[in-house]
Amino acid sequence: MNGTNVDYYVSGFDTAGKRVGSLICDFDPNKDKNAEKLAALKEKAKTLFTDAAVIDVVSASDYNQYLTGEYVRGADGKPAAYVAPEPTAEEQKAKKQAELQSTYEADKEALMKYYLAASLAGDADTQTELRTELTNLDAQFDADMKALNE
Repeated sequence: MNGTNVDYYVSGFDTAGKRVGSLICDFDPNKDKNAEKLAALKEKAKTLFTDAAVIDVVSASDYNQYLTGEYVRGADGKPAAYVAPEPTAEEQKAKKQAELQSTYEADKEALMKYYLAASLAGDADTQTELRTELTNLDAQFDADMKALNE
């Protein structure tokens, strides 16, 4: 079952095979008598879907697969499972920096809580130790960030 009363769509796909838009094809595109209608509909799709590298007629069942985003137009023109590209070196670096920043902030927040508790308790020795730990944490964070940027 198609889940629609439409049998065909004219869809535009970008260079990665992702659907960028579709128009309802309310006639049978396989019949010779509809060749002019089909050409006009494809031309309209080209005008509307400027990001499209390919304009193609798709069945309603194929269209439903494209709608989920889990499928893209394969080299053979049929739906193929979408495989996300591997993250770039920049994306991997940004992820590592974000993880490092998050860990640093959590560790610093914990040290600051302990420092505040030691301050309220008047424990100067613990305050000194925590200041040293905070200085070491800052230095380690700076070194780790510098290493990621090299």
